[in-house]
Amino acid sequence: MRLRLAGAVGVAAVVCTLALGGCSTEARAERKGKEFGEQVCKAKEADSPAEAQRHVDNANDKLADLVRFTGRDVREDLRDIDQQLTQMARGDARTQDVNVIVRSVQDARSSVRGNTLAAYDGMLEALADCD
Repeated sequence: MRLRLAGAVGVAAVVCTLALGGCSTEARAERKGKEFGEQVCKAKEADSPAEAQRHVDNANDKLADLVRFTGRDVREDLRDIDQQLTQMARGDARTQDVNVIVRSVQDARSSVRGNTLAAYDGMLEALADCD
């Protein structure tokens, strides 16, 4: 009886660990996506080209983190992302530039799942706050 109970507790612990482990990686992916979106917003709001470039560099670093974390090249999913970030780095970013990135993320969401979907959701959440 004790052996059976110990086995059931062990199985339950493994199942909980696997289930919660999946949730935590999606939460991390969402946070990383949100960090990217926040850097894009900061680049848009920058007062100088140098400040905008610093935030675009940070956004590119966040994209590189997402590639490593999700195992998927998000730059391929997000068409024209490099062009938009380059324009933002010049210090003349407009709401239109952010809207192009938002549309790219929304389009890319339809073909992904798991961590990548969570990352894109985080991006959209941060970009929605970008005024």
